[in-house]
Amino acid sequence: MPIYEYRCRSCQHKSSKLWRNFSPPESIHCEHCGDGDTTRVISSVAFHKSLSTRLGELDPRYDKMVDAAAASTAEADPNRFLGRDIQRMSEAPEPPSG
Repeated sequence: MPIYEYRCRSCQHKSSKLWRNFSPPESIHCEHCGDGDTTRVISSVAFHKSLSTRLGELDPRYDKMVDAAAASTAEADPNRFLGRDIQRMSEAPEPPSG
């Protein structure tokens, strides 16, 4: 549903009107002064981009910067648990020989 904007010819105040169809009235009553002498104005249009569009517009260097930042964290080390597991294995008692 479009929102139409009107400017009052008496007080120059801009009023907005949500209209349920695409045939707006020629004039509405001013929200500020109540005068019915308004004229429709062309207003700015807003649209929302999808997430995939916004991601596609990112700088290609962004992926490399994120990868470099993630690689410098302790969680990125694939061997981070290996030292702990080796130590646990060396401290474990020997299984009884049968």
